[in-house]
Amino acid sequence: MEINQLKKELGLSQQDLADFFDMNYGSFANSSAKERYENALCSFYEVAKKALEEKNIKTVDEAQTLDEKAQT
Repeated sequence: MEINQLKKELGLSQQDLADFFDMNYGSFANSSAKERYENALCSFYEVAKKALEEKNIKTVDEAQTLDEKAQT
């Protein structure tokens, strides 16, 4: 998974990502470790999403899709 896909799927901003690491926006954006931070978030999300799927728990994206279908 790429960081842009993660941000889109979860509705996250760059500021949100910086907040995960207790950093301000500028520090995060200019960090030499930014790519590692982003890769770590993507990896963690993939592991968490897989675990939720195995337990048959709906993710935010799936729940929204189900809600949209129910409204039609």
